[in-house]
Amino acid sequence: MKKFNSLQGITHKLLLISPFIFPLYLLRFQVYGIPFTVLEVFCYILFAIWLIGVVLRRLPINFQRPLNYYWITVFVLFAGATIGMLTAPHYISLPNGEILDAQRTALGVWKGWVIAPMLYFAVFTQTITSQLELKKLLRYFVYSGALVALICYGFGILNSGFTYDLRLSGFYESANYLSLYLVPPLLLSIYFLFQRKGKPGKKEYLNLSSLVIMAHALFFTQSYSAIIGIFGAIGLYVLYLILWKTKRKKAAITGFILLTLTFAVIVITQINTPKFKQFLDWENRSSTSVRLEVYEISWSLINEEPLTGIGPGLFQAEYQTRGQKNLGHIPLEWNIPHPHNIFFAFWLNAGLLGLVALFSFLFFVHKRFTYPLIAFWGIIIHGIFDTPFWKNDLSMIFWLILGSIVILQTYGTNTSKKRTGPIRRRLAPKVVRRSEL
Repeated sequence: MKKFNSLQGITHKLLLISPFIFPLYLLRFQVYGIPFTVLEVFCYILFAIWLIGVVLRRLPINFQRPLNYYWITVFVLFAGATIGMLTAPHYISLPNGEILDAQRTALGVWKGWVIAPMLYFAVFTQTITSQLELKKLLRYFVYSGALVALICYGFGILNSGFTYDLRLSGFYESANYLSLYLVPPLLLSIYFLFQRKGKPGKKEYLNLSSLVIMAHALFFTQSYSAIIGIFGAIGLYVLYLILWKTKRKKAAITGFILLTLTFAVIVITQINTPKFKQFLDWENRSSTSVRLEVYEISWSLINEEPLTGIGPGLFQAEYQTRGQKNLGHIPLEWNIPHPHNIFFAFWLNAGLLGLVALFSFLFFVHKRFTYPLIAFWGIIIHGIFDTPFWKNDLSMIFWLILGSIVILQTYGTNTSKKRTGPIRRRLAPKVVRRSEL
């Protein structure tokens, strides 16, 4: 019993601090020439501790419904990414004369963006057992978002955290990366804020402070796709309340009116800015026209490799080498690392199996409403115009939100009892009395 408590306690503590580890993928090192990140190593250590507990018959394994369906889909995504990695070209000759080791690049992305986050998902969905545990972890995720925003502000004060067009990026390469990180925790903080009951306490004040910090930072990223993702997700939640929560219909209608007014104010304040005018420019060089070209090239690459995709992490190289030919002219933007669409990204990185997995996840998460679904909506709506998941920290966030939905769907929204499925009984000889549950 002592080993059980020790292993379980260590696993829980590592999961609780995990949101603060997500940005540490930026810290890289090599072991015998093999590149690793701090985030990767964290996932491997977490999985190893959990696996030791399973082997020693001190920690449970459970695949009851619907968790088993999710894991079948996870395997489909794994198979798609693995096939894409194995079928990727060995080398790609870039237009600047460099030779890219495409197999090595695809293997690194497969290892860091697919395998390590999946191991995290495995431990997460097998360890967290109740709504209270999950809510505490998601609150820590909200606080990690606020901390990331504050650090990015620090980079901005040092004049090294803004892009050339004065968008807040902090320690990220792009302002879009910062906005992609902040949208899910911001949506969760909004949900926690409006779910509070009674007098506000320290958690509520900390949550409100985190919300203000993240919203302020997100505004300075000037990411319209993030704004659309946030308002789209909140709009879907309000619609859910209106259609299915009769007791909260009046509050939902009031919320819808406030949501509409807030969105209108944002549009009015932005309508005369150069960025907004560029956003509506479909003919000249603008963010919109560049995205349309990216979509056109992405679709042409999909048509050339519809089953296997082009391989994990190879979009920029293939965009540069095949883009001009497929487009018929030189692209407006040369360095595009992602296809700026989550569906194209899954298809190109993991082939048709990857796209099937994404649609399967979309189907499963809507079997029953759980509050992390609001953050998942934000990821998908934001992903129509950008690329969540296919990046170290964004992949971790995707699995964190998806895992939260899985846990609430599998074990219930209020249960805190221990799981005692048939696999658990085979692995652990200890008999748990009913009074102990």
